[in-house]
Amino acid sequence: MRTLSGGWRVMGLAMGGSLMLLAAARAEAQIDWSSRVLKVEVTRQNGNREMGSAVPLVGNRVVTNCHVIRDAAEIWVSVPGQRWRASLGSGDAYRDLCFLEVPDHRWQPMPMLDAGAMRVGMPVQAVGYTGGRLTVSSGDIKGLHQCPCDGGRVIQVSAGFDRGASGGGLFDTAGRLVGVLTFKSGAGGNFHFALPVGWLRGLVRDGAQVIDAGQTFWERPTKDSGYFLTACALGAKKKWEPLADLAAEWTRKEPDNPESWMALGRSSLGLGRSDEAARSFQRALELDSTHGEAQWELQQLEFELGRSLLGGAGG
Repeated sequence: MRTLSGGWRVMGLAMGGSLMLLAAARAEAQIDWSSRVLKVEVTRQNGNREMGSAVPLVGNRVVTNCHVIRDAAEIWVSVPGQRWRASLGSGDAYRDLCFLEVPDHRWQPMPMLDAGAMRVGMPVQAVGYTGGRLTVSSGDIKGLHQCPCDGGRVIQVSAGFDRGASGGGLFDTAGRLVGVLTFKSGAGGNFHFALPVGWLRGLVRDGAQVIDAGQTFWERPTKDSGYFLTACALGAKKKWEPLADLAAEWTRKEPDNPESWMALGRSSLGLGRSDEAARSFQRALELDSTHGEAQWELQQLEFELGRSLLGGAGG
């Protein structure tokens, strides 16, 4: 009987993942998210009004996306029952992280996930003011993507969010900040993205000063700003042939990147090439033994293989 190597271990880890999601749901119910994420109200220079979100860091400093406050004439941040005027401090528009100063309030330090502790498959909560209302969405990390911006990897999650949540927080089950919600694919689904806390630490450490009004790295999804942006856009639209071509190039350029192999595996699945997909997912797992998505895909392939064999056993 054919089987995928390491299948029993993959299935065991998948069961463990279900227990982690249950624990995440319990932990989520105990956290006061209204103290972890702020609503942002922006009046632009042209008079238009926009809504966004922000995360308090420490003292009078909060962080949001630069695209949320672009061309702002007036900025306010609030929690239920309280509202404060904010001013633009410093940041990095390419990374899409901008700091705001709120002189009339001080926050306690925001707990953050330790560097290097993120894992694909980790349960997370996306918290932001989607449509102006505080919304909490549970999911897990689907990918960790390299980017020309150093200091961390862009986080792809299944925890959904929509307009108004940009600048909000991505948290682990203990309520520690993992990233800052930023953008999503028009197709939605598993293609929601957050910026890593490593970038925050880097900007604080290096004393970011210059605010550049130019585009962010994700507003120009080309190979120059990272293969993953183009790959995710193709995957969301189920354009398997173009994705297969891109992923083949990506694995040649970045053979030690598990996400390049995940993209190749998913394109192979979309094209009905199960054996090729399994080899790609196995390679991703060899590069990152904790990669929950590679484990899940291999488990699903084993399940489908077992079902087809049982279906053919009756003759």
